[in-house]
Amino acid sequence: MSTVLRDPTSEAPTSARKSVPMPDDLNGKTIALLDISKERSDEFIDYLESRFTAQGMKIKRYRKASNSKPAAPDIVQSIVKEADVAVVALAD
Repeated sequence: MSTVLRDPTSEAPTSARKSVPMPDDLNGKTIALLDISKERSDEFIDYLESRFTAQGMKIKRYRKASNSKPAAPDIVQSIVKEADVAVVALAD
């Protein structure tokens, strides 16, 4: 009898793309806050938004339809087009 181990994160192959370098400074940048729809993640996003806006940063908020599925392609594309940096709120 043999044992088969599976990677629980995904069986789909990843696409090869270069990482975008992080900005040296967030001043003047638009920050995307993605709520993953877990219980109380909106509270964490509210907190982050208040901290970032207190420092004069521009915020765009997004929310996944479900915490058990990836963000919809239109949400991902909106983040890419509208923001310079993204923060994903994991509420656990």
